Amino acid sequence: MKRIILVRHAKSDKDNYYDTDFDRWLSKRWIEEIKFVSKILKKLELKTDLILCSSAVRARETLEWLWEELDVINEKVIYDRWIYDYHMSETLDYYIDLISKVDDKNETIVLVWHNPFITKLSRFLTWNQNLWVETLWISIIDFDIENWGKIWNSNWNLSFFISPKYLID
Repeated sequence: MKRIILVRHAKSDKDNYYDTDFDRWLSKRWIEEIKFVSKILKKLELKTDLILCSSAVRARETLEWLWEELDVINEKVIYDRWIYDYHMSETLDYYIDLISKVDDKNETIVLVWHNPFITKLSRFLTWNQNLWVETLWISIIDFDIENWGKIWNSNWNLSFFISPKYLID
């Protein structure tokens, strides 16, 4: 079995000036929501083998806050500028190729990405075109496969998801 944990970064701070969208950090309000979500996730006793994270500031901060709270030890975190650069792309090809090439020794991977791409990937993986992924959405999708290269044609199970927008507002 393979598992993907999808994380959309928390809400960024739009009240301050930034040179680029890439450099925006998290809103202080969302740091509290990350702590709230972390407490829920801690109960799941998640183990991760590989984390692929956008190198944008808000994605890195989301990952750092979540995993600091969870005290998860990770063998490998890869920060990828291309995750940010292609997140507005209409095609999933780059990301499908990226995930398909993950070493099969990695049972659970975490993807910390942006919208609209993470919504597109969620729709693709779950065959549900009605999904819209809100900020700090976290979903866990299990696949009945042994090889990452076969993920796109496999049976799946959405075993968990949380969206703080619906819990806290």
